[in-house]
Amino acid sequence: MSDISHTLGYDLDISENGDLATVSGSDIGKQRIIRRLSTNPGDYIFWLDYGAGLPQKIGNTDSLADISSIVLEQMKMESAISESPTPSIKMYMLTDGTKKISIQYADSDTDETILMEI
Repeated sequence: MSDISHTLGYDLDISENGDLATVSGSDIGKQRIIRRLSTNPGDYIFWLDYGAGLPQKIGNTDSLADISSIVLEQMKMESAISESPTPSIKMYMLTDGTKKISIQYADSDTDETILMEI
C-alpha cells in the first residue's frame, strides 16, 4: 500500500515522470506522524479532534513532560505505529531554548524500528 507523498508546508510532491509521487513502507508512518503532530485540532473539518497541535505550543510554557505525553498519546492513535513495544519519546532542550523531540517506534507493517528526530 502507498500514500501520496506530501512534504508538510508545501504542495504535493511530484515524481520524476510528472505524476504524483507516492511513499510506501515505513515512510508512510513517518509522513503520517509529522502530519499528526503538526496539525492543530480543529484544522480538519471532518475530524475535529485530529492532531497534536504542536505548532500551538510554540512560545508556551509547557514542560518537556507535558509535550512528551501529548506526542505519546498521538502516537498511540496512529495505525502505522505498533502498540508493542510502546513508542519511546525523548525531548531535549537545546542551548538556544528550542526543544527537540526524538521518537523511536516499531512500524506496524514491517516491525522495523524507526528513529525520528523533529
